Amino acid sequence: MENRKNNLERQWEFFNELKKLKTVCRQNQTLDGRFENSAEHSWQLALMAMTLQEYFAESLDMTKVMTMLLVHDIGEIGAGDTSAFDEVGKSTSYERELRSVTLTFFLLPKEQGDHYLTLWTEFEQGDSPEARYARCIDAIAPLMNHLLITKKNDNSDQLTKTQVLSKKSFIEKESPTLWAWVLDMMDKSLDKGLYLDK
Repeated sequence: MENRKNNLERQWEFFNELKKLKTVCRQNQTLDGRFENSAEHSWQLALMAMTLQEYFAESLDMTKVMTMLLVHDIGEIGAGDTSAFDEVGKSTSYERELRSVTLTFFLLPKEQGDHYLTLWTEFEQGDSPEARYARCIDAIAPLMNHLLITKKNDNSDQLTKTQVLSKKSFIEKESPTLWAWVLDMMDKSLDKGLYLDK
């Protein structure tokens, strides 16, 4: 009984730490004009993954996919969000997020913390079908949100079609259907003036 109580206390500390993820702002905005936070992003990805799984050819352990998506950005608690187009920030983001996520998962009972860290690492490496699918969803959501939320002709970062599609191109190999959807969203984004057509 004492061990269970100790486990619950550790899990409480973990939940308390997770509250910080709601304070990490991302690049995309929400319908009410504020910046999306990383906790909202993770929730959206989990729901998208459940909804779109039919477009991924391989059989998937969806509990594993969902868990990956719910933990994949926990490292941002200590490292902050790094834009996909920030090449300097991206060069150190893995190490920074690994340090942060290790500290967060260390709060949990060892078996749970190790399990989450294993799934976080698997997502980052993208080797399993579940990780590859989760990474597709993680790449699609910002493009979709940008198209749905951003005002016409707002391209303050002067991003180009080529820059964006080069970051998403791995999706083509994983799911032709999802890749076709990405290309359709890109066409609509170009029509809306959200990217430079080059």
